[in-house]
Amino acid sequence: MRGKQPKEREKYFIRLGGSTLVEVGREIYLEWYRSERRERYQRECDRKHGVCSINKLHEKGYYPEKSNYLNDTTLETVLKDECWDRLENALKKLSEQEKRLVRLLYFEDMTVKKTAEIFGCSRKTIHNRREKVLEKIRKMMSETSP
Repeated sequence: MRGKQPKEREKYFIRLGGSTLVEVGREIYLEWYRSERRERYQRECDRKHGVCSINKLHEKGYYPEKSNYLNDTTLETVLKDECWDRLENALKKLSEQEKRLVRLLYFEDMTVKKTAEIFGCSRKTIHNRREKVLEKIRKMMSETSP
């Protein structure tokens, strides 16, 4: 395992449900530790960059109404109205071809290879288009930030 490793111990415990401790083997603990650290890092990056979850849009439909997700009270999943508005507006401003690309790759979980077959072009072309569309979305969202 690269990076920071937990100290060697005689026993390893994982906290379940916030209060219950369960003894586990070293390998299980290390795998749990890696996944916990990865999730924490991702949440920190998301907070730092004000990232909106595109998967959240998929759960609620392509362009959800804000009232649909305001019922979700989980602190980590509630997103600011401004962020949703910026993401929705950015997606609406994309060309039909760009919308189709986003829909296939992110909402229908299609692979780059399969998307390339549908568009009749190479995987590299799809990769380049995806990067351009994501950059375009980022730019539109940052231009409308409060």
